[in-house]
Amino acid sequence: MDISTEKYNNLKHYVIKQATRYGFSVQDCDDILHDALLKALESDKSVDLYKIIWKTIGKYRERRHREGTRQVSYDDNKERE
Repeated sequence: MDISTEKYNNLKHYVIKQATRYGFSVQDCDDILHDALLKALESDKSVDLYKIIWKTIGKYRERRHREGTRQVSYDDNKERE
């Protein structure tokens, strides 16, 4: 897979535009794009990059939700019974 700098920048801006809607930071967007491009490189056949990007965004959302439900808030100032 050969990708030009212009195409890479377009993909990067696309990921930032779409993923920030779900509360991801710009650093998260870079990670999403990186993971999507690695998945595309590992694939033997021609793939739709936008489809892989959306699958990667979905996986990041699922992971964030899963990790968020594990955390228990702790308040030192809460009165104990």
